[in-house]
Amino acid sequence: MSSASPFRLLAEPCSATSPHVSLSFKRDPSGQTFIARQRTTYPFTLTQPFCLDRAPHGMLTLMLQSISGGVYENERLALDFSVEDGACVHLTTQGATVVHSMREGRVATQQVSIRAGKGSFVEYLPDPLALFPQAHFRSAVHIAVEEGATAISGDAFGLHDPDALGRPFGSIFSETVFQRSDGQRHCVDRFEMSGHEFVTSLPSALQRYQTQGTFWVVSDHDTEELVTTLRTALDPLPGIYAGASILPGNVGVWMRVLAVDAVALRGAFHAAWSAVRLCLTGVEPPSRRKSGWL
Repeated sequence: MSSASPFRLLAEPCSATSPHVSLSFKRDPSGQTFIARQRTTYPFTLTQPFCLDRAPHGMLTLMLQSISGGVYENERLALDFSVEDGACVHLTTQGATVVHSMREGRVATQQVSIRAGKGSFVEYLPDPLALFPQAHFRSAVHIAVEEGATAISGDAFGLHDPDALGRPFGSIFSETVFQRSDGQRHCVDRFEMSGHEFVTSLPSALQRYQTQGTFWVVSDHDTEELVTTLRTALDPLPGIYAGASILPGNVGVWMRVLAVDAVALRGAFHAAWSAVRLCLTGVEPPSRRKSGWL
């Protein structure tokens, strides 16, 4: 990952020797996207990429896996994806990522840098984080969106206490930035909270919601149509408390959702993703052939 990436994490930054993934995607003459450059280190590994989608044409689906069993105390993880002009790629994970308890109070960080080249179509939709008691996690996702590109991103997290004692996670810091290739920012979403705040700060009527997710779409498509699409998709779903609105400057739309459990959260994300894809391409996406999310 470039040292010029403008991450502002509260934890120590990643170093050149941090566990990382660095991938570049290009479009071949037939319109099919392929991996042009690949470098991965432990604990990351990649599945065989595959193509499922009729639209956008040539989209490549790639699942990122970890063979370490989750995220551990004081880890510094870095992911760098460059999607060249006209390429189409769906990036996801094999399942929920466990963020383990950090009993010494030191944090783990993950920094994600994505470049969406001119006319590209990029989806970065990892499965949710499962935050164990005393887990401390810092996340930053920075996406540079060039002219005519579409960038879709989402993140989500939930509490998980293996002993069912009701213990909250330690803390979470999240930052998502969409910007132009010249560095001018379209929008920034940033929050930090402790596990105790997450379970106690909501009004009593909302305290049953134990998972949270956010979904962004930055595109040249009509934003009024996109936000109506999101609201219509979310409206009939049980077990959620959600809202959607237009991003500053009409650069796209976003939604935030609280859900009673992981099943309800999955339903909300799948409905939003499927509806937006239909709106943008005219075709609903097929299943990614994995359990638990898309």
